[in-house]
Amino acid sequence: MRLRASSLLAVVLCAHPVAAQVGHDPASSPYRTLRYGQFIGGSVGYFNGVGGQIGIAPHQGMTVGLRYDFLAAGTITLGFQGSYGSLDRFIVDPSKPIETGRTGPVRQSVTVVEGILQFNLTGGKTWNRIAPFVSGGFGLVLAGSTPEDTTGFKFRTKLAISPGIGARIFLADRLFLKLEARSSFWQISYPAAFRAPPSSDPTKPAVVSGGAKEWVTNGWYSVGLSYAFHRPF
Repeated sequence: MRLRASSLLAVVLCAHPVAAQVGHDPASSPYRTLRYGQFIGGSVGYFNGVGGQIGIAPHQGMTVGLRYDFLAAGTITLGFQGSYGSLDRFIVDPSKPIETGRTGPVRQSVTVVEGILQFNLTGGKTWNRIAPFVSGGFGLVLAGSTPEDTTGFKFRTKLAISPGIGARIFLADRLFLKLEARSSFWQISYPAAFRAPPSSDPTKPAVVSGGAKEWVTNGWYSVGLSYAFHRPF
């Protein structure tokens, strides 16, 4: 019995330092769990597109935005964002050839209201204070009028789809920078006059080719500052 007790004590003492070496010291881990589940922040961005074949849709300029997110699960964040920009666009007179019929640019106000589904690549954690993500936005583009344009072309309310990638860089537990690059897709419609030869020179081709509708792609790049806080429920 005395020999057995001594042997058991020796095994326990030898196992203790081995057990202490198993695993990873949480204090030195590059991963940190997010402590807060809701986020609100503002952003500034640059919208950069071409406005379709002839540039008559709003497509270029600075934007500002306000966004609210909540962490629905470790890997999923749901967000709502409103953005505003005064964007450049051209005016094209379809009665003239494109070489002489385009004027501008002029400004058109644009408001984008959307819901955003975001997939957090590091789940509910950060890696070295960085949390990369991919996202998809779906919403409405609400555009103001341009009295200068009397051609019959209208760009008012459009559906928009905006996939993106980005990263949150945490400056503190509650404060982070957000860098994001997105592609915004929407459709524009051309009146019949844009798809017929110009009346001033019927030997010239129509100012636009193809059908009456065209999907256009716009780049949208933004940087924002967000504040995190607890859920109220």
